[in-house]
Amino acid sequence: MASIHFGEEHNIFRKTMRDFVNKEIRPKAEEWEENEIYPKEMFKRLGDLGMLGVIYPQEYGGGGADYFTNVVFAEELCRCGALGFAMSVLVQTDMASPALHYFGTHDQKIKYLKPALAGDKVLALGVTEPNHGSDVAGLETKAVKEGDHYVINGAKMFITNGIHADYITLAARTGGKGKNGLSLFIFDTSTPGFSVGRKLKKMGMRSSDTAELIFEDCVVPAENLLGEE
Repeated sequence: MASIHFGEEHNIFRKTMRDFVNKEIRPKAEEWEENEIYPKEMFKRLGDLGMLGVIYPQEYGGGGADYFTNVVFAEELCRCGALGFAMSVLVQTDMASPALHYFGTHDQKIKYLKPALAGDKVLALGVTEPNHGSDVAGLETKAVKEGDHYVINGAKMFITNGIHADYITLAARTGGKGKNGLSLFIFDTSTPGFSVGRKLKKMGMRSSDTAELIFEDCVVPAENLLGEE
């Protein structure tokens, strides 16, 4: 029976994805799960094949495809036998990069989104904290404006891609209590004062690099603010 959502282009892409997963990921899945990490170079491989930004604009290296192409991508990726790895990739494509796409300036997208879609950089989403998981409105990590930069202090917990990340879409408090006091930043993990506190051991999805992150007097340019405070 023909699908009302998937056409011939989706079917061709599905076969490409399935062949890639069966050839280059599934044979290594058990090894990655045992080692509790996957090679960071896999992001570059996915980027070279145009798989990390199928629905993003071509201007930034994306595929310019429709929503259901992304559905196909997720479905086939999750056949890989190492759902930890699949989760790491989907955090890059569907959790950490959308805010940059929707709220970032053109210059921010060229500098940060384009290399992420190419697989040259790995993204993480910095939201959950030791004392605040789903209670996002209670986040305590602070970003204090000082001239042309912000000084960030705090900690994040259970962060997928925390070990491999080059950039973090980071939530921090710039105002008062509650959700209206939060802002988003593009945070470069090479910033002095940033460190990975520890790599976390998990019961499942072990190939995903999940970590505790520490921010101690990290100076971030004001131009790295995503959207408005």
